[in-house]
Amino acid sequence: MTLKAPTWVFDALPPSGARRGGDPSEHVFKHELDTVVREVVQNANDQRVGAPRIDFTARELSGPELSAFQAALQFDALEQHLTAAGKSRLGKRIAARLRELKAGRRLTVLRVEDRNTVDLTGDESEGESHFRALCKDVLFSHKHVASAGGSYGLGKSVLWTFSGLSTVVFNSIPTELPAGKKAPRLIARAELPSHTTAGQPFAGAGWFGVPTAARGGERAESVWSLHAAQAARELGVEREQLDSGTSILILDFREPAADEDAPPKVLESRIREAAVRWFWPAMLFEGRALRVSTQRNQDLDPRFSSEVLPFIRCFDARKSGRDALEEPGDVVARDLELELPARRDGSPARTGRVRLVVRLASEDEASSHTGHVAMFRGAGMVVRYWDRTSLSSRNRPFHAILLAGEARDLEHVDDADRAVEAFLRDAEPPGHDEWESTPGLKETWARGYAKALEQLKTRVTQTLKDLLSPTVTYGSRGPELLMKRFPFGARGTPGSGPAAFHFHDLQARLVEGAWRFKGQLAPAGGRGAWTATVALKELGDDGAVVRGLEVRRLESGRSGARITLHDGVATVTVERGIDALAFEGESEVLARPAEAGALSLEVTGSRG
Repeated sequence: MTLKAPTWVFDALPPSGARRGGDPSEHVFKHELDTVVREVVQNANDQRVGAPRIDFTARELSGPELSAFQAALQFDALEQHLTAAGKSRLGKRIAARLRELKAGRRLTVLRVEDRNTVDLTGDESEGESHFRALCKDVLFSHKHVASAGGSYGLGKSVLWTFSGLSTVVFNSIPTELPAGKKAPRLIARAELPSHTTAGQPFAGAGWFGVPTAARGGERAESVWSLHAAQAARELGVEREQLDSGTSILILDFREPAADEDAPPKVLESRIREAAVRWFWPAMLFEGRALRVSTQRNQDLDPRFSSEVLPFIRCFDARKSGRDALEEPGDVVARDLELELPARRDGSPARTGRVRLVVRLASEDEASSHTGHVAMFRGAGMVVRYWDRTSLSSRNRPFHAILLAGEARDLEHVDDADRAVEAFLRDAEPPGHDEWESTPGLKETWARGYAKALEQLKTRVTQTLKDLLSPTVTYGSRGPELLMKRFPFGARGTPGSGPAAFHFHDLQARLVEGAWRFKGQLAPAGGRGAWTATVALKELGDDGAVVRGLEVRRLESGRSGARITLHDGVATVTVERGIDALAFEGESEVLARPAEAGALSLEVTGSRG
């Protein structure tokens, strides 16, 4: 039997006549280079078999090389559909890119090759498979790793979003072959708006492959064996026969929102930076370390990145036994509880833990991410750099990481860690850039998931405040940050009498959304009777007053002292002979505890 030459086959418009203007999932993601790097690397890392590797190569095709490429891809047939799709309002982008290609005769392509990963196995149209999920289906995900980043089946849409011609080529070395087939396997897919060409209406999607009779018409199936190997060489996506994995070629690669297209060398440089920024944890996981390169076999080393090195130093010291942060370079690790709600499948509620690791920064470590918390779980991708700069000052800059799920204790993952992993995976939106309430949480977990996420953020914030607030020593005025947090004597609101007051042994922390504080209050000099009022203020990171807080409770067990509350201010009246008064109290409940600033206790008073 003579094998048919591969060509483009587009699906006809369905009997309903329903049209599509494009892939709606492309509007879910930010149109910047970091997005495509995050999605492509995450997908390969999710499909790892051992230690995965991803290589990026950007090239500009022109002259005879471009002509040969277009001939191998049967571009004349594809161009008819691109031109027809470009006539619609939603196809203007494609029309513009096609005009630029014809005028400049230059085409930028981005090749992404992964190795030691699950390849494109599976039937053309039957069953759940990696091939169907990536090359055929829409909104289907087929991940085999429990800690996988993607669960929506949306991430692959960025491949076509970042292609000016909405066309992507795939070549794979499957480890499991259908009967009678030999590797490699090649196919291409175009995602266009509905269009009409030569009087025939088409749904939009088309495939480059071997035309094959199917139910109700014709479809393009994968090219195999020597024919695929030859096409792969001509298209620049050939692979080493022994390496499992997939090569992806994005045609006319560009950033949708960029003012101008970047040349290949600039693209590769920015890809390196983005890969390190978001995947440095995966690159450090022993036994399954992710390797990324833009020059084949020259792996990126995240330790050479000044941007992420402070966070790596946190990671290296994640088992620190220190109790306090005193000098630059000090690291403290704390396990924080996370109360998981019950699952809708009947699994009971349980308590898990996450690990917060905080490191005081030195002067040479200042960066755009100083004062941020790098959050990640077992997938090894930084979900978010959470900005907590309001909790630090110029004297206490820090970097922190939050290790969650299967990343909390990489050497000893327990059932609770796996439960946290599943919970936070469900808490990630399609862009995997936050832990928040999602439809996935609502479908899988009982009520209480939103509260659990809010408590997690509150506990992280409170722990940072506790660690970054300098300790108080008796008789010391303390460093500048302490005077912002607890103003002493005349540094508070000016008093109505000549006496200044002092605080000693002050402590304060957020509990259930309110400040709880305690310490000692004493007038400067003498042992006569005295009266003082105590007011609370919330301060911003610059030490300025944000707003007043009500004192809801102020108590002292000392006889001879009387405390009253009026309009949110406490009045303390003390008999003669008492030179210091121990107290404890509580503020009103804050509207947004996770965003709380610093607490200031201000005292005014007089002798008498």
